[in-house]
Amino acid sequence: MPFTSLADLTLFDAGMFIGALLKGDPRHAEARPLVEAARRGEMQVCTTPGILSEVYGALTWEKAQPRHDPEEAAEAVALLVEAPSAIRVLDVGLDVALRALELAAAHNLTARRIHDARHAAAALLAGVRSVYTYDAKDWEAFEADGLQIAGPTSVLVQMKRAGEEDTGSGP
Repeated sequence: MPFTSLADLTLFDAGMFIGALLKGDPRHAEARPLVEAARRGEMQVCTTPGILSEVYGALTWEKAQPRHDPEEAAEAVALLVEAPSAIRVLDVGLDVALRALELAAAHNLTARRIHDARHAAAALLAGVRSVYTYDAKDWEAFEADGLQIAGPTSVLVQMKRAGEEDTGSGP
């Protein structure tokens, strides 16, 4: 699939990569083929340095299954995005930091949610409009800013069920 523009890219959130890399993660069977397709260029995907840092943190966490030592984690994360991988890493700088603060304030985000705002800011400033995540609820606030939130089938089913519960419709 030839690359045309940043607007055609989909931002993969950390959970996509974590699920793909951790065999003991319940998302593994679903996430691994998606990440591999992105690496081969069959899906046009990007990420951010901050997301890659979150993946490293998850791989080295004491409860990760399997837990990676720092050297293994660094290598695994690098392999996600280094050639021949087709996954692009968005540039981040002061403009992204300032936009993240604006988004956090506008959406009344606190504490760790600033990271979601930082990733959303990087996508928005790059012209990326699609986010693929296992944490759809964490990203919903940014739909008002122009991001389209999607995710693997399991996430879409959960979102539909949550919507039915909220509206009282459904079986």
